[in-house]
Amino acid sequence: MAWRRELLEKDLRTCYVAVDERTGAPCYMQWLMSSDQNWQIQTIGAFPKLKPDEALLENAYTPASHRGLGIMPAAMALIAAKAADFGARYVITFVHRDNVPSLKGCEKAGFSTYCIPRRSDAFFGVIRRLRFEATLAEAI
Repeated sequence: MAWRRELLEKDLRTCYVAVDERTGAPCYMQWLMSSDQNWQIQTIGAFPKLKPDEALLENAYTPASHRGLGIMPAAMALIAAKAADFGARYVITFVHRDNVPSLKGCEKAGFSTYCIPRRSDAFFGVIRRLRFEATLAEAI
């Protein structure tokens, strides 16, 4: 929750919220960012700089009461489609490889593996290097 609060404090106003029509309660949220927001994106984490035809879909959250209902893939696909409104042809999202439910949701929303972030530390973490490696499918 702290990271989501940080995004709001950094004035990233591109958060989409799905609402449960039965109760009026929020049931999903996620940020969609364009390459015009690269300067803000670089302040929130280790993300690659977006190209003009790319968008970043990040920081998804589904409350426990709404998990397992298929909300994530449906909402994620609808939000990703909004990227076309600002000229993005590609939408990128990052999910930790241990987060199996989110990986399945991304796949159901139409996402596939594009790159894998690799971090290396030197001098006891004083120097950190992050690179984004192409997957085998992309390299072919």
